[in-house]
Amino acid sequence: MKYFIKCWKHFADFKGRARRKEYWMFLLFNYIISFALGMVYYVGLILQLTNSADAEYYSGGSSSMLWTGGGLVFVFFCIMVIYCWMSLIPTLAVIVRRLHDIGRKGTWLWLLVFLILFYGILLSNVFSVTVVVVVGILITILSMGISVLMIVLGCIDGHKGENQYGPNPKELEEAENK
Repeated sequence: MKYFIKCWKHFADFKGRARRKEYWMFLLFNYIISFALGMVYYVGLILQLTNSADAEYYSGGSSSMLWTGGGLVFVFFCIMVIYCWMSLIPTLAVIVRRLHDIGRKGTWLWLLVFLILFYGILLSNVFSVTVVVVVGILITILSMGISVLMIVLGCIDGHKGENQYGPNPKELEEAENK
C-alpha cells in the first residue's frame, strides 16, 4: 500500500526511477480499486434495469441512460469515470519511471497515448465503418503488444547502481532500512 500512496504523492513526476515493487503494487491496487468501482456500478445498473418499471425506457429509447443509469447508479458511474481520469497521470508517470529504472526512455509511451487519441478522433469524424473497424483492430493489436511488452519490462530487474535517470531506488530503500 505504501507504494500506491507513493505513486499518488509523486503523481506527475516523470523523472527518476521506480523499482519493480512500486510499479506492480501501484498497478495492482489501481486495478483492484477500478474493478471494485466497476463491479458496484455494473451490479447497480443491472439491478436498476431488471427491477425498474422503466426497463423498456432504458432498453429502447435513450442509449445514454442505458450506460449511465439514474440516481445512485449514476453517482457510481461518475465516481468510476473520475477515478479513471485521475489515475491516468500517476499510471503514466510510474510506467515512465519504471522504464527509466531499466535504462529505457519513457518518451515512446506517448506514442501509445497519441494513437489512442487519434483513434478516438477518427471514430468521431469518420463515417466509414470499414475504416473504423480496421483501425480499431490495428490499435487493439498494437495495444496488446504494448501490454505484453509492459509486462516483460516490468519483470526486468533495474540497473544496478546509478544510471542516467538517477540512483537505484532499490539500493536507496535497502540502505534506509539498515
